[in-house]
Amino acid sequence: MESRTADAVVKHLSTLGIAHIGEWDVLAFIHNHGPSLVSAEKIAGLLGYDKAVVGSSLDTLTSKGLVQRSRSSRGVRLYRFVSAPPGDPLQLALGELLKVADERRGRLLLVNHLRQKAANKDLRRRGGLHLAR
Repeated sequence: MESRTADAVVKHLSTLGIAHIGEWDVLAFIHNHGPSLVSAEKIAGLLGYDKAVVGSSLDTLTSKGLVQRSRSSRGVRLYRFVSAPPGDPLQLALGELLKVADERRGRLLLVNHLRQKAANKDLRRRGGLHLAR
């Protein structure tokens, strides 16, 4: 994939504040499915993630203003994507990423970038590379 596309993916993920593949998958799910009355556990099952990953992703997306959720009623909430006016940087970034992710190569680029970002963060947290004894 072209370097321009890779640069655009990095820029758009940064604009949205997406740092983990779980956050992207949850955001794309909610965007593509529209308002959903569902539990985090159900979303986790549909996406193939652990409930804790989806719960954390929903918390992050909600705090960033990308997803809105209702109060819990018997473990179920209404989740919906918060749409922005046309021309809004968040809306433009999401639209571009959805286009890129429609193709396998684009999805792999997105996933590889987020995995690399997570690996780098993990190395920084541990203070660098440590060899096993």
